[in-house]
Amino acid sequence: MEDTPHTTEDRREDTVHVFTSTQTESIDSGHIPVMQQLLLLASLLFLLFAGAVTPRVISFFQEEPKSVPASPILSDPQSGTPTDTQAEPVEPFSEIDITAEAAYVWDVREQRALYKKNETEALPLASVTKLMTALLAYELISDEEGVPIQEDAIRQYGNSGLLEGEVFDRLSLTDLVLMSSSNDGAYALASAAGAKLDPNNPERAFVYAMNIRAQELNLQNTSYKNPTGLDLSKTESGAIGSAKDMAFLMEYMIANSFDVVAGTAQTQARIYSNEAYHEAANTNYYIDQIPGLIASKTGYTDLAGGNLVVAFDAGLNRPIIVSVLGSTRNDRFTDVLQLVSEAQRYVAQN
Repeated sequence: MEDTPHTTEDRREDTVHVFTSTQTESIDSGHIPVMQQLLLLASLLFLLFAGAVTPRVISFFQEEPKSVPASPILSDPQSGTPTDTQAEPVEPFSEIDITAEAAYVWDVREQRALYKKNETEALPLASVTKLMTALLAYELISDEEGVPIQEDAIRQYGNSGLLEGEVFDRLSLTDLVLMSSSNDGAYALASAAGAKLDPNNPERAFVYAMNIRAQELNLQNTSYKNPTGLDLSKTESGAIGSAKDMAFLMEYMIANSFDVVAGTAQTQARIYSNEAYHEAANTNYYIDQIPGLIASKTGYTDLAGGNLVVAFDAGLNRPIIVSVLGSTRNDRFTDVLQLVSEAQRYVAQN
């Protein structure tokens, strides 16, 4: 039998009937029925409970704030290996890429090598030879003696503008020789100094003395055949030596005969003889880019390629010597600049 629909009034009556059947007070009495009181009380308790618990419940489902590590570790997408996104400091000289066949960086104060590459290999020296020529002339010729320019000197390869018959004091001519790499000037120094050893053959005596002096200074891989460093032929160089030897020779000179190499820190100078003056330009074209430069000497021949030896102060009386051999005419400078920069970085970290 189908249910018969109730009217609105029927539903009210049913409701009243339910309440009266449980012996409660009627709605018309003005009091809230017990059931509604219970529901109201339950609602109040829920609100109180929720007010205290809800924030905790919400915070439970929220993620804890994450502290950011100083060096976050991530995974390499290809290998899955953790990788540090903050690059480790690169050790000085660890990423050096130079053209030179051989190089040596020497910390004079600490007496230790900072960088080495084929440092004991004997290579053509070219005009770096003139460091020994200048040192030996300093030791054999007094400051007061004049050094004449003779015909044999003028015949040397290259033209420094020197005139036969001019006379220089030893230090002035040495400045000209080392700054502008003058071959005629170097030969004149060798002739004047060698004449004190053997007037009949001054050049041979001087070269012999150069080799004796190299042995005394423990330059084990160095030997000289002329005082200029010019190639003797297409296959024979005028002198050979190692990058390490040349660094030690420069160290000896700045410590014991600094006046000899002091002029090589200048970009140019006016050199006077008894008759005229000569403008000397430094063959180290990058001289202004080496901070704290103390001394330098270039060299270049077909056999040698590009050579360069420099001494510079890396700060607080910290002389460093950089020697490169067997580079190119241009790369010898950029090679040295790289090594100078790395030496500065090393000193700053130590």
